[in-house]
Amino acid sequence: MPKIKTAFVLLVFAEFVYNISGYVINMGLGRMLGVADYGRYSLVIGVTTMMIILVGRGVPTAMAKRISEHLNDWQMIDAIKHTAARIQILIITLLTVIFYFSAPLLAYGFGDTTLTPLFRLSAFIIPAFALSSFHVLYFNGLKRFTVLTVLKMSRGAFRMLWILGCATLFALHGALYGAILAPLSVFCVALIIESFFLKKTASAQPAQKTTYPWKKILSFAGGFMLFLLFSEVYTRLDVYVIKIITHSDYDTGLYNAAYTIALMPYYVMYALTFILFPTISDLTKNNKITQIKTVLKKIILFLFATLIPAAIVLAFFPTVLTTLFFGPQFFAAAPLIPLMAGATVFATVFAVLASVFNGAGKTHIPTIITCIALVGAVIANATFLPVYGIRATAIIFSSTATFMGLAALAMAYKTFFTHTNKSDKEKVLK
Repeated sequence: MPKIKTAFVLLVFAEFVYNISGYVINMGLGRMLGVADYGRYSLVIGVTTMMIILVGRGVPTAMAKRISEHLNDWQMIDAIKHTAARIQILIITLLTVIFYFSAPLLAYGFGDTTLTPLFRLSAFIIPAFALSSFHVLYFNGLKRFTVLTVLKMSRGAFRMLWILGCATLFALHGALYGAILAPLSVFCVALIIESFFLKKTASAQPAQKTTYPWKKILSFAGGFMLFLLFSEVYTRLDVYVIKIITHSDYDTGLYNAAYTIALMPYYVMYALTFILFPTISDLTKNNKITQIKTVLKKIILFLFATLIPAAIVLAFFPTVLTTLFFGPQFFAAAPLIPLMAGATVFATVFAVLASVFNGAGKTHIPTIITCIALVGAVIANATFLPVYGIRATAIIFSSTATFMGLAALAMAYKTFFTHTNKSDKEKVLK
């Protein structure tokens, strides 16, 4: 636990810096671009990022899990990394090409053909982001949380520099140029760290040719990618349905601003997922169910002790926060924030517990929960959004997130806390 606490402090600080950069970017873009173009930027970046995470994050996450199971065995670690890299290069190349040539189809789907050049430009974010995230998850698997802190803070600094700098010069298109350059800069930092620091540790081991079967990477990546599919579509569903149903960039921009503020605690606490995934994976491999239970108890108590007060503050001061972060032109977004209070708490709880289930190899649990919430959200939005507007979407998001958080808590209790004898404990970790 002391190591987890230290890592958490480091990563929370990094998440704080990173999210401050995110809010500075949103504040700057909201003022520079206006509500409509800010909505278009949010939509394009959201779709592109979703595609990267859906298709491109499964293999690096599987790599991180396998590496966490072979810590200090550098021949095996290098073999896992090389196998994952070959698979990832193929996937990302295909995704980039398909996304680029599908830009007109995507724009047509959103009922706005002027989005075509924006989607084509954003296709180049895919390989840049993939290079960065591959190395972040590599260090995550190694439990090099200090390196993760450096990379996270670097990403925040580069995002502010490139996105706001390019947006100042080239407006909306410039913001997309910046979104390409920022992850490339982080990738360069990761290469420097790996080349000049990490390899010094690895060189202590004798050189030996080791291979790692690609099937072991894909065996976890497949199930995890299914979870990512439902998770990412659910997370970004609201912005998509608002654009598709209302065809309003203004409403899309307002909702995204409220969403960004309501989930501030989520973004900060997301640091826990980087710690828990490799930690639980390692504890599971070594059948340490008692330690898993101890970690979970402390994490859950900590989450509720911090999230509930945060939700209260957000609910009572939405106008102040909206004006502070986005300016008076986003004033109409303020009433949406209290409606998302359930998501402020339980979307965060679900994200943290999902990393626990994934680390324990029980990816099917968060996948099923997210699938149910996604289906419910789609049906509810199709029914109520055309009648009641974006307030209905905010309430639906809060309700489904609350369901997800409570369901994850119930399944965590059933999975890790209801087994008393040794044979049952062993079944939990299979």
